Amino acid sequence: MILSLLAISIGYTHLTDFFNFSLGKEASEMDQSRLEVMTYNVHLFGLYDGEENVKKRNKIFDLLKGEAPDVLCFQEFFHSDKKDFFVTRDTLIEFLPTKYYHERYTHANNGRNYFGVALFSKYPIVNKGFIPFENDVNNFCIYADLKVQGDTVRVYNAHLQSIRFKPEDYAFVDENKNQEELKTGVIRIASRLKRAFLKRQEQVDKVAASVLECKHPVILCGDFNDPPISYTYETFTDILEDSFKECGSGIGNTYNGVFPSYRIDYVMHSKDWKAVDYRTVKADLSDHFPVVVGLKRRTETEMALNQ
Repeated sequence: MILSLLAISIGYTHLTDFFNFSLGKEASEMDQSRLEVMTYNVHLFGLYDGEENVKKRNKIFDLLKGEAPDVLCFQEFFHSDKKDFFVTRDTLIEFLPTKYYHERYTHANNGRNYFGVALFSKYPIVNKGFIPFENDVNNFCIYADLKVQGDTVRVYNAHLQSIRFKPEDYAFVDENKNQEELKTGVIRIASRLKRAFLKRQEQVDKVAASVLECKHPVILCGDFNDPPISYTYETFTDILEDSFKECGSGIGNTYNGVFPSYRIDYVMHSKDWKAVDYRTVKADLSDHFPVVVGLKRRTETEMALNQ
């Protein structure tokens, strides 16, 4: 017991990174000064889920209709310009208030189907760009400068390096193994983790450098593929605020896969803003849960107190 208490006391400052308790919402959802932001790894809207893919896509659409955020950041986004095949982007534009968008694709399949990240906004986009990751073309970060309530705010949407587990890695978790299989599996998974951590570190440094250079208030969203105790989290929270720590509740897990559930999807922001509401929507439609955060600009008095 003493050893356990000692370990907890040494790491107590990190407890709220994983678990938090909020007393409730500070502002009404109808507050016009409130900015609703959602980040969601939609896992291609269930494109490869066989006969269920259209049903899953439509359920995700229903969820988005119900939430109707002001800013939407998608990872593992899929769009096809074939009008009769699994339409996503054009449909989203039709039924959501987010008519402005910025997208970037890692590759195109058959020249008509596109895979990547996308950012949708209710507010006009006055500038847009992206941050390439030289160490992996399948991951990158995009950003858009939005004209919000008379001010300009930059929203980043990052999909950082995935571990890219294979079917045999997931099977390793579920099946009983003999000693030799256990050793082989552990070495294989450790190798994947190490490779992903090293690549992700370079990507994080590039995004953080862009955030520091930005002249506008910043909102950083995305699938970081890293839990709160990580180089990724520590680097970003050195320069930005974690909305979960401000008003989240519970453990805030966002991963909905086979491996242990962690908080790996985030909405962070500069000190010009404050989070007044944080929700993880427990919708079993992807291997990630969507995160919805209500943000408000700080008053001059709040800014002074927050220095």
